[in-house]
Amino acid sequence: MKNDLKIEYHLRDRPDDLIAAIIITAVLSILIIFDPNSPFRAVFGIVFILFIPGYVATAALFPEKERIDIIERIALSFGLSIAIVPLSGLALNYTPFGIRLEPILVTLIAFIAIVSFVAWRRRLNLPEDERFRIDVMIDLNMQGMPLVDRALTVGIAVTLVATIILLAYVIAVPRSGESFTQLALLGPNMMAEDYPRNLTIGEEALVFVTVGSFETAKKNYSLVISLQRQNSTLISHWSGTDPFSTPIGLDDGIALSHNFTLNPSEYENNTFRFSVSQNGTFKLRFMLFLEGQELTEEPYREVYLWLEVRPAP
Repeated sequence: MKNDLKIEYHLRDRPDDLIAAIIITAVLSILIIFDPNSPFRAVFGIVFILFIPGYVATAALFPEKERIDIIERIALSFGLSIAIVPLSGLALNYTPFGIRLEPILVTLIAFIAIVSFVAWRRRLNLPEDERFRIDVMIDLNMQGMPLVDRALTVGIAVTLVATIILLAYVIAVPRSGESFTQLALLGPNMMAEDYPRNLTIGEEALVFVTVGSFETAKKNYSLVISLQRQNSTLISHWSGTDPFSTPIGLDDGIALSHNFTLNPSEYENNTFRFSVSQNGTFKLRFMLFLEGQELTEEPYREVYLWLEVRPAP
């Protein structure tokens, strides 16, 4: 009696490859909605971004088995994915939705579902023996196999399993990178451009101030905003007004502070509306201090704007 152990799989009558693509897409969507910090999100996300869109597009373009071989199909899947995903983001940039996670995810899900259906319909229109198929036959019986071939087979299997385990570990236990806090200014259009630089006395202007925590623990901050003449770092008087509660009239040497707390991955976004009551060249400084820092020390982070203020006509 033979003790052969064989594994055979044939894809032709049912679109198991396209079904698998849709299942991976569905699992990733569930993880993003219900468990965004899951390490499995990275695993499914890599496949989703780098392979699946191109694979279903390739399946729709080449439903036949003869036109391209499996290696070409895999290579084309990666190449098309690298093209499809950025183009989807570029198209969304010109819509009210913008380039954000949710619109990109919805767009790619719709693309995968529609193109998968097209691919399957195109396969059904072909004779069965011409359809793209995947045939997998694994013979686990090593009787009669030379010793060297047995050793190579076992070695390859062990290496493959070890690689999968190592990849899973690296994704599940990522190395902690450098922790830091980001301080940035944005112009009136929420872009890093069109900053108010030339003003008249009393003219109101605004900038958006954003602080992002990429720390590993909750931290307390003080944000100090000060107006100083060119070549001066003197703070002559403090205002008790919160700088983000109302439009602020600034003069030379004034400083205001705003205290807040951020958890890791949180942002503090505020609109700073101001006017200047004196003419001249000024440096509008935004200085971020960590808890425990003296406000006379060098700030942890600093950004600034040069203002040219002239008398009103």
